[in-house]
Amino acid sequence: MNHSLVLALLLAASPSPAPSPAATPHTIVTTKSSPYCTALGRHFNGAFTPMVANDRTLTIVGSALDDVNTLFSKSDYVSRFIKVRQELAKESDLMLGTMPRIQDEINALRQSASLTQDAKQAKEMLDAASELQAAYVKQHAMAIDIQNLARTMMDYDIIDAPHPLGGMTPDEASLPKEWRDIKTYLRFDGQRDEIARHEEKAVDTAYNAATTACIK
Repeated sequence: MNHSLVLALLLAASPSPAPSPAATPHTIVTTKSSPYCTALGRHFNGAFTPMVANDRTLTIVGSALDDVNTLFSKSDYVSRFIKVRQELAKESDLMLGTMPRIQDEINALRQSASLTQDAKQAKEMLDAASELQAAYVKQHAMAIDIQNLARTMMDYDIIDAPHPLGGMTPDEASLPKEWRDIKTYLRFDGQRDEIARHEEKAVDTAYNAATTACIK
């Protein structure tokens, strides 16, 4: 599903100032103006846009976690450690800062289902809100995990904790590979996959609602 296309479609369903012709999908001829359509465009986009930004933040975090997995094998591991923990702290704070707004928009989207008497339209709005909520819960949990990791790294005295060549003691090196992988420990990739599935379902549902109820 093309998220940018869907966002343009939903924005077109809202009676806010019209987008430029270049930004409007050619399949849209006119749009219906109603409280339901206004709420769908405003609150879905209000939640979804910062969630997509958080997905981009998680990509940055993923690269930082890859660095965590290898930094102790580098001769400059001290400076690398400090840089990575600063990056993780910054990105987790950035994500957590978006969470209240996202939750408010999801709540507003859910409440807006009452703006229509059509049972199918109401269900589509509630289903879209439910999928956004599921993605939100995962994003929030990941942000907390990353923040906790950064705080743990802050408490770790990297100067007084020298590491052997290769980054691990013989005991550590004997552990299963997955035990030595911070991304596996955090279930990072799996959680991102779940977020993507919920976001895609939310987009599909909102797209159907917009095309059937808000575009003519």
